[in-house]
Amino acid sequence: MAAETKEFKSYLANKCIIGYGIINGIVNAAIFFGMNASSPDVTFAAGKVVEEIVLTGALLGLILTWCVVPLTKMDLRKNVYKANADRNGIIAKLPGGAITLSIPVGIIAAVVAGALALVFTMFLPMPLTRTGMMIFKGCMCAVVGALSGYIVVTRTTAGFEPESK
Repeated sequence: MAAETKEFKSYLANKCIIGYGIINGIVNAAIFFGMNASSPDVTFAAGKVVEEIVLTGALLGLILTWCVVPLTKMDLRKNVYKANADRNGIIAKLPGGAITLSIPVGIIAAVVAGALALVFTMFLPMPLTRTGMMIFKGCMCAVVGALSGYIVVTRTTAGFEPESK
């Protein structure tokens, strides 16, 4: 029995918040912890925190786009959700292919991640410990991953033309 077609907003919430957001944040935090496992006493000053988050945001936006475009097209072909994205919005005007879309998504992700990191470093106790940076990076990756996923799914859906039968 085929699964029921989801509403676009329900699909977005599920994929972006849970998949590209929360799960991505956990994975990035674990990778960060693994990369710094041999340095338990390392600390991160505000400038290093922002630098790390900007670079991670840019890479996350690029890589996520390369993965999400084909997955979204596959879901569209399988009628997993109703493709009723706004075809006239600003996101619909972004380039449509995985490679060309990854550039603006990477830039948007880096700018948003950097701006948020800069604001948070004004309020967080600096320098951050390894554990503090791991938690912060995981949270930032969850937010930036959800935003990047939203942009990619919305753009891919807006530009999707079903194959004629």
